Amino acid sequence: MSYLFVSYSRWDRREYPMIDHLLVDLRTGGVNLWLAPDDMPAGNDWQDAIPQALAGADGMLFLAGKRLTGSRGMARELAQALENDIPVYPVIVHPTGLELLPDALRALDHYRLYENYDVALRDLLAAIPAASKASRAEPAPQPQSKGYVFISYAEEDTPFVARLRAFLQERGYGYWDYAESERNYHTQLFNELEEVILNATATVSVLSPDWKKSKWTAKEFLFSEEVGVPVFLLLAAPLGPTLVTAGIPYIDFIRDEQQGFKRLDRELKRKGLI
Repeated sequence: MSYLFVSYSRWDRREYPMIDHLLVDLRTGGVNLWLAPDDMPAGNDWQDAIPQALAGADGMLFLAGKRLTGSRGMARELAQALENDIPVYPVIVHPTGLELLPDALRALDHYRLYENYDVALRDLLAAIPAASKASRAEPAPQPQSKGYVFISYAEEDTPFVARLRAFLQERGYGYWDYAESERNYHTQLFNELEEVILNATATVSVLSPDWKKSKWTAKEFLFSEEVGVPVFLLLAAPLGPTLVTAGIPYIDFIRDEQQGFKRLDRELKRKGLI
């Protein structure tokens, strides 16, 4: 099926309701869209699914808001679209987005939602090729995925993490982890990890002696706490007193792994994440 890939900042989407209004209006108008996490199959590796979806798109909606320059993901997506000659439709959701618009898009027609939403929507619908539109208008589909969970763990705990990924898939989540997900080697690792954690639905820290030895895992835990991303501590192997997690409740998977997953399920529900 032909569709348009939607590139946006999750922070802009949270701040500007007009973005969700636009998505609904476009789909009601017959436009086929793909955006994460709404259209991502549950259980997918987040970093793999996005470039694959973009590679199969007929065009890109590039939603430019105040957080444009802070979204490295949007920069990567735009670079891929331009490299592969995928048509781009710049949609401006805030005046700052127009100021920050990449030079490669300035000569293109752009659609200023913040000035006159109805006019911008009308012009955008007229510009989108018929191939990207359904034969009839359809309601917006229910999201297939609820976002992704950032998995913080040491490589030695990979067997447990494989079972954790299967658990997350059953509950509609994608995942990102250092070992499995596609890395962006054009930026420093700490910059990439900051963006990944900021956009995560939750962080899961797999506690073990090897987690404690890692130079990254404790930092990932502390950064998640600092930016307000919910953190779940999973005790996967015996671990002595640890200062960085002292006094913080954890879920014990050592005595009974099945019961550990049941408790994680309850905690996710209690925080409204499933």
